[in-house]
This record gives sequence, structure tokens and C-alpha cells, in this order.
Amino acid sequence: MRILLKYLRPYRWLILLALVLAAINQSFSMLDPYFFGNWGLDQLAAHPFEKGQYAIDAQHHKNWVKTGVRTQSDFIWAVLRFLGALIGVAMVSRIAKAFQDYFGQIIVQKFGATIFTDGLRHSMGLPFSDFEDQRSGETLSILTKVRTDTEKFIISFINVLFLIIVGVIFVSIYSFSLHWSIMPIYVLGMVLLSVLTSLLSKKIKRIQKKITFETNALAGSTTESLRNIELIKSLGLKDQEVERLNKNTFKILDLELRKVKSLRALNFIQGTFVNFLRQCIMFLLLWLVFRQRLTAGEVTTMLFYSFFIFGPLQELGNIILTYREAEASLINFDTLMKKTPELPPADPKLLGVVRSLAFQDVVFRHQTAHHNAIDHISFDVDKGETIAFVGPSGSGKTTLMKLLVGLYRPLEGSIRYNGLDETSINFEDLRRQIGFVTQDTQLFAGTIRENLLFVNPGASAEDLQEALRKASCLGLLARAEKGIDTVIGEGGLKLSGGEKQRLSIARALLRKPALLIFDEATSALDSLTEEDITRTIREISEDGQQITIMIAHRLSTIMHADRIYVLEKGVVAEMGDHAGLLAEKGLYYAMWRQQIGERKYASASTETVKL
Repeated sequence: MRILLKYLRPYRWLILLALVLAAINQSFSMLDPYFFGNWGLDQLAAHPFEKGQYAIDAQHHKNWVKTGVRTQSDFIWAVLRFLGALIGVAMVSRIAKAFQDYFGQIIVQKFGATIFTDGLRHSMGLPFSDFEDQRSGETLSILTKVRTDTEKFIISFINVLFLIIVGVIFVSIYSFSLHWSIMPIYVLGMVLLSVLTSLLSKKIKRIQKKITFETNALAGSTTESLRNIELIKSLGLKDQEVERLNKNTFKILDLELRKVKSLRALNFIQGTFVNFLRQCIMFLLLWLVFRQRLTAGEVTTMLFYSFFIFGPLQELGNIILTYREAEASLINFDTLMKKTPELPPADPKLLGVVRSLAFQDVVFRHQTAHHNAIDHISFDVDKGETIAFVGPSGSGKTTLMKLLVGLYRPLEGSIRYNGLDETSINFEDLRRQIGFVTQDTQLFAGTIRENLLFVNPGASAEDLQEALRKASCLGLLARAEKGIDTVIGEGGLKLSGGEKQRLSIARALLRKPALLIFDEATSALDSLTEEDITRTIREISEDGQQITIMIAHRLSTIMHADRIYVLEKGVVAEMGDHAGLLAEKGLYYAMWRQQIGERKYASASTETVKL
């Protein structure tokens, strides 16, 4: 519970206020049976009205004897004062309860928001490799459950457990004032009940850990399935996927039923023990009445108090359950928070506008791989230049791109921006200068405008139109129902593959980046659109305002690059411009012939020579 206390510490004064109000609420609630027993029964109801007044006998202290004359008016006023006292303590209790609930809700809402946002901020700062190893829905499930489970426990503690503690203290003081033998039975009963509950709840704790683990896994699987709903429905795999997810659901159901069984057993044993304890106390109270140590009113008061104490105590099993749920969620949250985030350098150097980039003998290997994905690659590029990386699948192109933007860090060698090693700069300074078009288009639910402004919130309407024009999106806008304010759905579900890619390119251009990266940017486009985008990329490159890096499978999109690096099994197999690589008749030549064909190859070669 260390994390729970850590996040509650900023609200300690609010918690103290809520606990004080809870103590006032419980204390004044318990004054009601005190007044009823000692005033209502012993002084009023136990002695019917007659011409006489009753006073305490000095010898026995508990017996009442007739001493004088009392009028009917005196009796009525005594009853009215008694009823007024009951109304007064009830009002104070209710007012304290209202403010207790109000401040309790403030605490749990602030606590929940803080722990969720801290967890989200930490998760977003984790290395990219952590996200490759788990589903995004699992992280969301961890953050959601830790918020709901801990909020429920805090409310249970303030509204039930703390009230039990206050009640025990109140009853202990009052019972000790009546007779010393009453309080030890209460205290001993509380201790035995607590030990019994703790032992019986260990099994519930183990089950709850399994439930939390399986629930997080199910959340991740469900999120993944919903994200790929187009593929699932298109291939008629709905029933198969539902059956797969339901296996986890019924596994959780089985664990929940086992938990319910254990909880019911715990509640039964608790209830039986509490009932036995209540009978023990009843026997002692009757014995003390027989010995003339207690009055009927005091016994009634103690019986009321037994319901105040033992009634909530029978809910101790549910409180233990909420505690175990919160504990399991906090353990998962603590595991998440212990993961090391990407840490900026202690004294980062100022990067400035990116003017040059260099890889110097860079090596990278994935965690579970046996061979290097990038093996001693070196290259450099300056502002205004365009370079491209091509190669067969698995040659290391995508890994190289992730190294460029800092998603991966090299095992050996160095990556330098403006001559500064990547370890000495703050990567956020670099990433704010990057325009990135990925192979798998990443769009968000919302309008076209919102997707564009995501990377540059301050862009003007003219900037938006210019970016859309360069990315050949004006036709898309003309067909859209509401133009730039058309909702495209989550992940761009309402758009074709080519339209999504063009919007992604427009978004990258809107940022006016110093480092523009295209990772298979035209892979989903038709030939005509590909030519338009290629022309746009060429025009941008000729402006000389940024470094342009292209990672491509279609060689026709990178013909204009100043240098082309051909990757094979993580190493640079060939390097040169388009015409030079064709002349070498190596791997690039073979890839070109495969894609273009003999006739297109001859025609394109002639055009390239003319250029």
C-alpha cells in the first residue's frame, strides 16, 4: 500500500477533515441510543407518571426511589427535552455525514485522476520496445482498474472501516464506565475476528491476482480484435474470434465464482463468530443486571451498540475483498511504474535546427533475435539532400527508420545530429522537427482538420490547404460531405487506403519539418497518385529546406534521390544514384527489372540518362 499512501499524501488534510467528520457522524449517531437508554428508559419510561419525583439512591447508585412531587407539566417538558436532544444529535450526525461524503468524493476523484494521469504519462514515456511486447489494451486496463479499485477501497475505509474503529473506541469507553469486564470481551472479539478474517482472505488474494492478470489480458485481446474488426468480418472470422475471447471470459468467470465461494464462506464464518460474540456479551450484560450493576436502560444501550459495531463488522469480508482488489491492482500499477522510461541526458546539448545527420558504424539487434538487424551501417546526409534506402523484405529498412527517430537505440556505433551524439541531445527537440509518413497509416477518430492539426495545432487555414494540395488531397475534399470538417472514423475507417496515405503525407508536410521521413509512403497508392506524390516529394526536395529520407519498396518513387543505399540482411550492399546502380547490374538492378520489366526498364533508363 506504499503507492496508495504516496498518492494520498497531497490530500492528507482533506482526508483528515473527512475522518474528523466521520468521527463526528459516528459519535453523534451513538449518542442516540445513549440518550434513549439512560434518559428515555431509566428516567422516563421505566417510571410511569404519578405524583412523585425520582432521584438516585445514594447507596445503590442505580435504583430510583420516590422522593417528592412532580407535575404533569414537568414530565411533558422532560419528554420534549429528550426528543429535542434526539433530534439535535441526529441533525449533527446527518450534517457531518453529508460533508463527509462530499469531501470523500473530492478525495477519491482527485486521487483517481492523479494516479491515472501519472500512469498514462509514465506509460507514454516508456521505450518503444515495451509497447512491442504487449497489447495497448492491457496498459489501459491496468490504469483503469487501479483507479476504480483504489477509489472503492478509500470510500469503504472512510465510510465503513473507520466508522467501526470510532464505534469500538466509543463503546469501549462507555462500557468501561459501566463495568470493567465488558470492554475486554469487545476488544478480544475484535482481535480474534481480525485474525480470522486475515487468514481466510489469503485465498481470496491469490484468486484476485489471477483475475486481475486475466482481465488485463482479455482487455488487450478485445482491443486488438476491435481494432482489426474489418479483417475479422471480411474473412468471416467473427464466430472464431468470439469463441477465442470467450475462453478468457469464462476463465475469469470461473475465478470469480471461486472468489464468490470463498467470500461467502468468509462471510458465513464471520457472521457465526459475530453472533456468538454478541451472545457472550448479552450473557454478561444480563449477569450484571442480576448483580444490580446495570439498569435496563444501560443494557438496551449496549444492545444498540452491539448492532452499531457488529453489523458493520459483518461487512468486513467485503472490505477485505475491496482491499485485495486494490492491492492486486496497485501491484500491477507498481510494476508498470517501475519500468524505466526514456530518460533525457542530465545536461542535454542544444540541438537547434537539424542540418546534418550521420550514422557511424551503427549496430542494432532485436531482443529476441540471434542476428543483427542493422550491421555496421554508416552514412551521412546534409540539409537539402535526399537519400533513400531500398532492399528486400527483412533487410532492415524499417529498423533503420526506427533508429532514425529514436524509437530504437543502437547497440554499437553512434547516430549524430548536427555533429552531436544522440545520447547527448533531448530527443523531443529532434522529434518536434520530424515529418513522418509511416507504412501503416496512423489516423485518429475525428475530422480531417483535427487529424492535420494534431501535429501542428497553430497551423492556419492557408497552411492546411497548401499541405492538402501538395499531398493531392483536394479531390478527396471535394468528395467529402463536409469538406475538411468531415469525420473519417477511428483509424480512417471511412477512407480508402490511398486516401488515408495522402492525408498522412499532408499531415507530415503541415509540420514544415527539418527532417522528412517517408517509410513506404506510396505503398497503398495507385500509379497515378504515386506519380503525383513522387512529384511532390521531388519538389519538396528541390527546395532544399530539409533533409529527406525515403524508405521504399517501389523503386520508381526514389529515382530522384541523391544517393540510394541498397540494404541486404542489415548491411549496405550497394550505394549510388539510380543510374549508377542500374549500371552496376547488382541487387538494385535485379529489383528494378523485377518491378518494371524489360520494356519499362529500357524506357526509364533512357529517361534517366536524359535527366
